[in-house]
Amino acid sequence: MRAAAEAARSEREAEQKRIRRAAAAETRRIQEEAAVKAKVEEDHVRAQEYFAKITKSEAEGGAGFESGQSFVQSLFSTGTGGNPQTSANLTRYLQTGGADLFREIVERVPEVGEEFIDKEFDAKLEKVLREEGQAIQELLTRHWTTSVTELLKDFDMEQLGDDLQQIAPTLWNILERLRLTSHQIFTSVCAMLSMSRSQKANNYQVVIGMFLLASGSAKREMEVLAHAGLSISYSTIQDHITLLSEEALKRLKELVKQKMCFIVWDNLNIAFRVESQRLNSTNHFDNGTTGTAIPLWNPFTNTDTLPGTLPLEMKSERTTTFPVVDWSTTDILPSPSQAEELGRCCGWHLRRLAIENIPGLGRLKEALGECPEVDSIAVHQTEQYPVPAMHEDESSIEGTIRVYTKILESLGITNADLRAHGLMFNDGDLLTDSLVDKIESARRNSEGEIEGMKATVRRFGLFHAKMAGCRLVVNEHWGKPNSVWPGSLWWEHTRLLKRKPMTAGWKAKKATPWKPSHELLQISLAAHVKDGFRLHCGQADLDAWAATATMDDVSAVADRVHDKLFSTAGLDTLRALRPELRDITHENVILLNRDALFYIEFVFAIKKGDIGRVVNVLRVWMVMMRSNKTMPKYADALFETLARIDRRFFLHNWLINLTRRPYSFKEVDLLQEHQNFWAKIIYNAKGVNRSWEWLAKITVCIFTLRETMRTVQRLADALRDEKIQEYVDDRLSNDPSDSSSVSPVRDLLEEGSKYADTRTAFKKFTPEVRRAENLGVVNAEESPEVEEREEEPETTEEDYDVTEEDLCLDDEEPYAQADTLLAAAAELIT
Repeated sequence: MRAAAEAARSEREAEQKRIRRAAAAETRRIQEEAAVKAKVEEDHVRAQEYFAKITKSEAEGGAGFESGQSFVQSLFSTGTGGNPQTSANLTRYLQTGGADLFREIVERVPEVGEEFIDKEFDAKLEKVLREEGQAIQELLTRHWTTSVTELLKDFDMEQLGDDLQQIAPTLWNILERLRLTSHQIFTSVCAMLSMSRSQKANNYQVVIGMFLLASGSAKREMEVLAHAGLSISYSTIQDHITLLSEEALKRLKELVKQKMCFIVWDNLNIAFRVESQRLNSTNHFDNGTTGTAIPLWNPFTNTDTLPGTLPLEMKSERTTTFPVVDWSTTDILPSPSQAEELGRCCGWHLRRLAIENIPGLGRLKEALGECPEVDSIAVHQTEQYPVPAMHEDESSIEGTIRVYTKILESLGITNADLRAHGLMFNDGDLLTDSLVDKIESARRNSEGEIEGMKATVRRFGLFHAKMAGCRLVVNEHWGKPNSVWPGSLWWEHTRLLKRKPMTAGWKAKKATPWKPSHELLQISLAAHVKDGFRLHCGQADLDAWAATATMDDVSAVADRVHDKLFSTAGLDTLRALRPELRDITHENVILLNRDALFYIEFVFAIKKGDIGRVVNVLRVWMVMMRSNKTMPKYADALFETLARIDRRFFLHNWLINLTRRPYSFKEVDLLQEHQNFWAKIIYNAKGVNRSWEWLAKITVCIFTLRETMRTVQRLADALRDEKIQEYVDDRLSNDPSDSSSVSPVRDLLEEGSKYADTRTAFKKFTPEVRRAENLGVVNAEESPEVEEREEEPETTEEDYDVTEEDLCLDDEEPYAQADTLLAAAAELIT
């Protein structure tokens, strides 16, 4: 109790001390405020006394000025008399306290201050705005040496806004206070003001006009914006397109003088529809050609290639009708080292697909590493230079000759220039490759370099090779449509995935579409890999195994899955069983797994830019396409390409990279297909303005201007339920007495390898060896028997026409932005 009382007493004493200190502090504050107020009043009285002395005579002890006005004028006069130190002190005072002095005047006499401010501000603002308007005009007026190409290339809306803010801060601040939406409005207003000062200060309007043209805006919309000062007129846009086209052609001609280039061209088909048809003006379908020149990359110096590096003498002289090549038995089948490299890459894909599609393994993604390299192209940026579109059909020999000649004319190349330039690679599809081969054969005795195509080095396009490889797998493994038995790609595509029916199979009348086939193989393979890991992980629960598995565990299971479900060795083991024990459905799915894995490896190798991995798959496909009733013409094209020129210069320019980013390589012929899309769909003129003259101008300016996870799981569940990837000795679909039973799928690799043992194997690529034999005198009355030339076997294979859906699979092309461009143009108009 005593301690509590002591504590309470201490608290009361402390509280009393705090109250006394607070009262003392409040007293001091009041005294200080009173002192300050008294000091202010005293100073105010003293200042008034000094001000009164200004106008008093000197006899009365004053300064003797007539008025306060004359005193102020004399004080601020810039005469040479007086004390320099006092003058300096006055200047320093005005620098530090002049604003306060001006504010005091305005507060004391508001009407005088406001009148003065308005008058001086108007004069100052007029001067500042005049100077800033001149600066804006100079900024938006391009120098006479600046081309339209440079203007479009260097234009940046954000940078233009920053520049305007820097050179016209006053105008920027005024508009900023009045802004309604985004700051782009300020830039637009400044550009409109500049246009009103000078018609030549139209850099901004030129870019906006080009944007409207590129986004597909109509002529009337462009004219409305031109009248508003936001764009140049439609006719001026046409003039600038002509200038842009001329600049591009000039760059093309300079390019081939400075660097070695290769070319690619492709057919462009456009429907011309006439509303009011006449006798000589009806709906018609025109066939034309577009092309692109691409600088040659030097893989040894990692720079562009100088002219003459690959002289024409490096190309063997054509002396035979057929394209004879110096081939050996090593060119017939993949070498052991290539097979080993392909096997390592396929094993990596099995691990990748497992990690991506089995949820518990996602944590091992970083431990996966990169796919083993074989021969990677150095990451670099490829330039592209479109040539004018030509109203020439390349689907004939005469048309191809005219196309080739016109392309070289666009490049400004003569026979002498071509000799100085050197070899020129030519990428294309199967038709282009065949036509150029026939021209080389027919004109092999021609003296001119251009007429005889002495510089062309044919190269089968990898995009068309990829589509052919995809169709090869899908057609062989499509199965019987409407079959009740599972296991085929038709069953997965139609029955399980419920996708739109498509035409496929070797007996189909139309070529198999590539995009749905490509997507089907990717989804199917992922599901097969996931189911394979379920079967061979060693546990009943795949998710439980995945939760604790290490990268070594994944690699071990991947090896077992590859040996059992993705290799020819596993298939041979099953096919060695007695006929009544064979499981045809299981055997078929092993071949499907292997062939689909080869295709996925090819797709990934292209994106990576590993041309060695690409060649490894091509050598396998070259053998598979030799099988009966498949793709012998594609096999010939691949065989000739790989056997004739297996050189670093050739291979390291077979893929291009437009972005200088890893995993951004693409095929040369795909680049040309993209140009055709933009030329035909986006930049083609409408109505009466549609013409090949317009396309010739616009084409050279073109490039200037996971629901899958759920789908994979559904497919994997079906594979588990149907035991497709497991051996079942009494599977109902194996009953040979049932007409609807599953037929064995051919091993295309085995079937194709038999071609080398046939009598006519590689006949067109092998020189003929003929010996003269004396048969005596020919009886003139008897007609000698003439051995007829053996004709090439006819095949039903057709070149596949690339569709817009196929091109949209390339995620680097902004096709998804086409609608966005139109929407942006519409928003700009409204």
